Amino acid sequence: MVAWRPNLFVKMVAILLSLIAATLLFYGMSYRKDVGVITSQIKTTDLNHLEFLTQQMDNNINQLAGSMYALQRDPTIRDYEQITQLGHLIDPAQTIMTVLEKLSLQTSSSTWENRIVLYKPFSGETLGSDSSLSFDVSVLHKPLPAGWEYISADRAGAEAGFRLLLSDPAQATSRPREAQLLMSMYLPVSNIERMFDAYQSQNTGDTFLYHPSFGFILSRSSDRQMAEQVTAALNISAGKSTSDIFDLKQGSFLVSSVPSSAIDWQVVHYSPLKEILQPIRSSRSSFLTGSAILLVMSLLFSLQLYRQVQRPVSLLLRSLNRMKEGRWSTRIHTRTNPEFTLLNEEFNDMAEKIQSLIEQVYLEQLRAKDAHLKQLQSQINPHFLYNCLFFIKSKAAIGDTESVEAMALSLGEYYRYITRVDHSLTTLQDELKLLETYLKIQNLRKQRIRYEVDMESELLDLHIPRLLIQPLVENSIIHGIERKIGPGSIRITGRHTREAILITVEDNGAGMTEEAIAALQVRINETTREDGGCGLWNVQQRLKLHYGEASGLMIAPSPEGGLITTLRMEKKEEPDAPNSIG
Repeated sequence: MVAWRPNLFVKMVAILLSLIAATLLFYGMSYRKDVGVITSQIKTTDLNHLEFLTQQMDNNINQLAGSMYALQRDPTIRDYEQITQLGHLIDPAQTIMTVLEKLSLQTSSSTWENRIVLYKPFSGETLGSDSSLSFDVSVLHKPLPAGWEYISADRAGAEAGFRLLLSDPAQATSRPREAQLLMSMYLPVSNIERMFDAYQSQNTGDTFLYHPSFGFILSRSSDRQMAEQVTAALNISAGKSTSDIFDLKQGSFLVSSVPSSAIDWQVVHYSPLKEILQPIRSSRSSFLTGSAILLVMSLLFSLQLYRQVQRPVSLLLRSLNRMKEGRWSTRIHTRTNPEFTLLNEEFNDMAEKIQSLIEQVYLEQLRAKDAHLKQLQSQINPHFLYNCLFFIKSKAAIGDTESVEAMALSLGEYYRYITRVDHSLTTLQDELKLLETYLKIQNLRKQRIRYEVDMESELLDLHIPRLLIQPLVENSIIHGIERKIGPGSIRITGRHTREAILITVEDNGAGMTEEAIAALQVRINETTREDGGCGLWNVQQRLKLHYGEASGLMIAPSPEGGLITTLRMEKKEEPDAPNSIG
């Protein structure tokens, strides 16, 4: 075995590639370090921005809560609470008007939309900043929540939000029905959505609120599916701020999370890492482009050596490999230096002689195969003809002219079909018509055969060799139904799989034992037979010659008592039949 030795071109290219690979390796290590530092800084900056946004949101919510507590201690609210007892000392109508003015002033003084409702459990009176507001009396049946409570859209009406409930006296928090006055402030989530929208206009990515029990509060431009992926990947710890990078379906994302001290929700912000690291990646692309240009320029120095030696040798080796793979028409038409041009011409002469010899041998094999196929097919006809002529003779002897006429017509149709020599193939539909004619002939003789054909419609135009199914039906009649007393039935079905076409002939004849079936399978698989072969052996040989060794007959017992003979034809392309198996 000759040891492989690198030529000069390979050595030069190896050295150049080693230098460039070392440069790329050191640059890659530096790039990874820079990305790590920048990513750490981005995490800190993104978390600081999100903490500032959360603090602004909490401040607005806390201001509204503080105004509610101040309103609870307002003298006018106190007078309204005791308006029944103080009716002789104050003007009730004027007190109510003053309360409404203060409620309206309170709701309008804040930049955030809010609604305030006062409710007296004992009298059921309701007073709100808007005359259309009502009090949710369902809160009377349970203790009041501490702090802000989230109200979903189906409970708040048109919009979800947060609600703050206060009672007077404060001891009535656990028993709201005993309170003299209940105060409710409702804060729609649209305030938070607008705040997030303003934040999004200055930052990349998306921002939303998340609570494990209530789900999401998204901005108008948020993607719910992305929010679900982010929260599924994010391990939210109560009271802790986090910032990390996660690999999601859409790529890598920087995700930061900050808890809200006012409403006990988590403010989450995510942004694609690709956009954040775009500047440093652009620098990397420039470096790689420069490295590629350097590589091309370096390779130009060795190009001349490659064109004069390496390329002609490689071309000759590829041509030899094609010849080894069986591509006998391979020729070399490239002209190089005089030495290799002479070598290529000698190769072409050798390839031409080899192709000529192989084509001669191949054509002889095809002729022998075609002659063998025709000889096998011609063996089928005489046996059937003798039986039919004997039937005509018998019926003519007793004067049954109708049976003689019917047999003669059917026999004429049968031999008109099998004596056509324009093509060795036929369609499955024509083969089925032949079977019907054949079964009519058999019924004239037996008068006790019932048959059924169930064939997939897309198989009817399939091209197959002539007289491929008829011997199977004939075998079912002669060796199955004729050996059994009573009516006989034959079922012919056809279907196709991804690898093959399967045509099945099933009968209810006398059947065979498993040992007899195994012995029959061995006989039909013999390559040659001195007695000329039976009908099944004939079909088996034609199947293997026409469709390959994977095709053939499979014989098995039938639940009806007879046999199931399956004709398997492997799919392939037939150059002389456009609708052949394949």
